[in-house]
Amino acid sequence: MMIFVAILCTALTASSFALYYSVKKNLQMIETFEEVMGQIEESLEMLEVSKKKIERKLKVEVLSDEPIIRELIEDMKFSKRAVLLISEKLTGVKEDLDEEEPMS
Repeated sequence: MMIFVAILCTALTASSFALYYSVKKNLQMIETFEEVMGQIEESLEMLEVSKKKIERKLKVEVLSDEPIIRELIEDMKFSKRAVLLISEKLTGVKEDLDEEEPMS
């Protein structure tokens, strides 16, 4: 009878630790999810600002190397940064947001 009680106590203790660990991991996942959602909302706001700027500038007839074209390129880079912020949160891989890529 004493061995049965000892085994039962050990099993209850082990399951309690497993339950604690599971709840702790779930709470961490919820926290991570909330951070990701916040970053996505922030990035979507950034994308909306860029979209409005780009739409306004696209209505203007431009030639090749005018300042508005340079501004448009900067707005596209801003949008790219917003997307990279989302992907960084989702993947955990940090990318250089200031890295210059040639625009074709």
